[in-house]
Amino acid sequence: MFLSFVIVSQNNSEKLMNTLISIKEQTDDDYEIVLVDDSGFQPKSSALEFMNEHFYANGKKIQVITNLRSQGFSYNLNTAIAVARGNYFMIVDEGEIVYKTAIAVLKANIAKHQVEHKQIDMVEFRLHYPHSKGNSEIRNKTNMLLSPKTDKEILAYTHPLIFTKIFCRKLILQKNIEFLNYRRTDAFFIYNILAKSNGFLAIDDILAACELGLVNYSVFDLLKQWIYIFNLYRDLNLYREYQEELEYAFLRFCLITFLRLVRLQNNKTLSIKAINSAENKLERRYKNFIKNKYIKDIKEPKFKIIVSDIKGFIKNWKLENTK
Repeated sequence: MFLSFVIVSQNNSEKLMNTLISIKEQTDDDYEIVLVDDSGFQPKSSALEFMNEHFYANGKKIQVITNLRSQGFSYNLNTAIAVARGNYFMIVDEGEIVYKTAIAVLKANIAKHQVEHKQIDMVEFRLHYPHSKGNSEIRNKTNMLLSPKTDKEILAYTHPLIFTKIFCRKLILQKNIEFLNYRRTDAFFIYNILAKSNGFLAIDDILAACELGLVNYSVFDLLKQWIYIFNLYRDLNLYREYQEELEYAFLRFCLITFLRLVRLQNNKTLSIKAINSAENKLERRYKNFIKNKYIKDIKEPKFKIIVSDIKGFIKNWKLENTK
């Protein structure tokens, strides 16, 4: 089996059914769905009825795990990955719309770039954000099989969102890579894989639509996970080798990804805490960052402007979001 779609459902039947319908319309049926129902046991759930009618009855492979009480996003992902049967798995957010050619596109790209004795462990693709009418960015070289061990820039440029990737399940199991329980550790999971991966492929295709918005966890969890990332690379004796890549990725995460997500919450108190936290973390790394080799050739116009005057950007962000 090529792909397992991994979904954690948290009691939003309408969103879940929209996602399941989009998966059912795949032009290539070499897939399964692993659904973890984290909302508590609901034997008459409309989502379960939908699956019974459209998947079970038509012979589609689907596994449903129902928790009697909520176990948390990370715990449920680990559970789903452990029982998945696909060579690759794709973590799909509840409400995400997977484009009908997603599997076909992924299959074709892997077949095209796969080489003997070198496994493709991660494929990065793009998402569409309908409400903002934008797309996620691919900053790595596209349509080339790369290796994090030699193409170190991968660690600087990889999008820190799990929903823009498919992952090789064999590598995850062999290297005992897991999400940290009861924490939101998207980026930590990605960087754990990159530390142990041989094959990375980025493609420019947009394979799904997903809207970023309010979160049901602390946004500070996303910032705190970088402590685990830095410590992981120290434990593996890789920190010195990848220090510039990790520093660049972290600074960009603070200034772009983290603050963008904070802004979406539309919460003045949260914004004040967030910008102060980001500013404190950046202050300690600022001197090293201005010497970082990656800031000499920033291809993102917006980030290039920010880096040219980080302190000015932080000041303006405070004025715009903490009034």
